[in-house]
Amino acid sequence: MRVKPSARLISISASELLTKSNYQDFQRFQSVDIGMVGDAEASLPALIEFVKAAIPASQTDEIARRGERMKKSWSDGRARAIAASGFAWNASPISTARLCAEIWGIIKNEDWSLVSMDYFQSFWPTRLWAMDKYHNYIGGSGGYGMGYGAPAAVGAALANKALGRISVNIQPDGDLMYAPGVLWTAAHHKIPLLSVMHNNRGYHQEVMHVQRMAARHMRALDTAYIGTTLRDPFIDYAKIAQGMGVAAIGPITDPKDLAPALKRAIAIVKGGEPVLLDVVTQGR
Repeated sequence: MRVKPSARLISISASELLTKSNYQDFQRFQSVDIGMVGDAEASLPALIEFVKAAIPASQTDEIARRGERMKKSWSDGRARAIAASGFAWNASPISTARLCAEIWGIIKNEDWSLVSMDYFQSFWPTRLWAMDKYHNYIGGSGGYGMGYGAPAAVGAALANKALGRISVNIQPDGDLMYAPGVLWTAAHHKIPLLSVMHNNRGYHQEVMHVQRMAARHMRALDTAYIGTTLRDPFIDYAKIAQGMGVAAIGPITDPKDLAPALKRAIAIVKGGEPVLLDVVTQGR
């Protein structure tokens, strides 16, 4: 974060309450002048009003103009993202852009929460979806840990259950294989969760890294798949989910089948049950 040398930073957060053992790694916190442990959501409305009252009248117009420029910049960026999402729209395996666009078409009029990370899908959810409530996106693990996704999604969906909120989990395939038993937990406790598999049939982060390293050392790329892909045989995630007691649809390979399958899946979630939709996708 870039800060003017003369600026004073104040933090209102519950981060300092996270410490629960002698040895933990929270990564580096932003250095601040005043750190206050508190509820940021409850504090922000009053803080905004205090800031507005402190703004000199001479700066009001410039601040408003800057706000309009930022709004335009955001709108222009979103328009570019929407246009870019049309590339490979009819491709099979299904593009991650289409996957996320089709999900948005199903949930946009619901009270929803994305309970999975977005960077394994080229950030398409945060590029395409209108996220204007704090609960629309819970963020990531903070440590890039594999196997985090499915258990975290089930936990967040349990919290959302009492609120009647739709929980959406775009689930990486390799990540699910670390703890597939969490599907049984969702079925056992009847936790309504829409899990859409980002099934690129591999640990694609590792595939790309091995390819990058091979290219750097001027070695052939044709063995990069060894130990990094999930094939011979392909995994049928729908059957895994069904074996755990979770309703399942797929695998979906034709992009034309995606929207109807999502409609069926969201109906199951609204009925109070978890569902898994297996979608065979592009790498990113």
